[in-house]
Amino acid sequence: MIERLKKFWKDQDSLEKTLFWVIMALCFVVGIFSTILSAYERIGVVSVVVGTVCCILFLVLSVFAYKTHLYAPSHLVMCAIVCMFLQPMLFFACGGFSSAMPLYFIAGILLLSFGPSGIAKRVLFVLSLCVYIATFLVASFYPHVVTPISPDMEFVDMTVSLVVLGLGVFALGSYVLRSYENELVEKKNLVAKLDYLAKHDSLTGLCNRRHLLDYLGNIVWLERNGYYIAMYRVNNIEQIREMHGPFFCDSVICDVGRLIGQMGLVGGGECVAYFGNHDFVHVMQADSEIEALARAEKFRDEVTHLSWAEHPEVNVTVSGIVTACSGRGYSNTTQLLQAVYGQLSHFNAIDKNTIRKI
Repeated sequence: MIERLKKFWKDQDSLEKTLFWVIMALCFVVGIFSTILSAYERIGVVSVVVGTVCCILFLVLSVFAYKTHLYAPSHLVMCAIVCMFLQPMLFFACGGFSSAMPLYFIAGILLLSFGPSGIAKRVLFVLSLCVYIATFLVASFYPHVVTPISPDMEFVDMTVSLVVLGLGVFALGSYVLRSYENELVEKKNLVAKLDYLAKHDSLTGLCNRRHLLDYLGNIVWLERNGYYIAMYRVNNIEQIREMHGPFFCDSVICDVGRLIGQMGLVGGGECVAYFGNHDFVHVMQADSEIEALARAEKFRDEVTHLSWAEHPEVNVTVSGIVTACSGRGYSNTTQLLQAVYGQLSHFNAIDKNTIRKI
């Protein structure tokens, strides 16, 4: 039974659904306590019958909502039952102003406030206020229609009702605030995840071409001095794919991406991106071209030491082009990338496993 309840609760995938069931459970529990209290106080058969009928209506409405998934209308119907039938009847049957029923009226408005927004909610709110005011007027001008309760029962009714309503309002308010906080956290996590996916390549986890262009345009191009761009190409990747399959080829690209990603972490504040197909780009900060070439050469050498247990005979190499971002011939980032890509394609066709500069 407990496992089924846990599964049922997990299936409620929206705040509207969970809030509906929390409110319905609270109303049912409060209705049961109210009925028991009415019987204990011996106020009359009417109050016990009204409370019992309303509890049955809550159960029927719960089954209806579960079967049809019409949670918003069910919430409004439940509030209509509470505000326009249950509370006015119990007001007259349970002591009127001498009882705790005015507290229940406020609780009814609170339940309605958590209902789905729309014209139906506003109309029901106005009707509920009219019913409450009419109830108070009738009780004021015709006090004989109100079933009185003894002073001792007034204390019991007030005390028990205050405890029950206090616990219910506290539980409901706490749940709503916690759900709101969880929803904010989930929304922030989702936005962060979407932002990450928008800026990173799904295969290697490195920055994608879009983020690379943003980085070049928004950061590097504002102060190009000290920035160098290195583009690498994994050699003979097509032959590796044909001989060992696409999954192993992806593994090679990921391992190469891991190495170049470590170079970006060491540099700090640099951009390492997967440019597409089997090309990588590293925008680095260096004091001189010699330093930039040395870092590129170090990466080329580390790639040659990569090995894979399933294919120990495979030897992977990369070719690279390094150039300063402050070169006078580049008027924008697109022209810079096109020049580097063109030079890499040209030299890679005639001389692999080397690092050149422009």
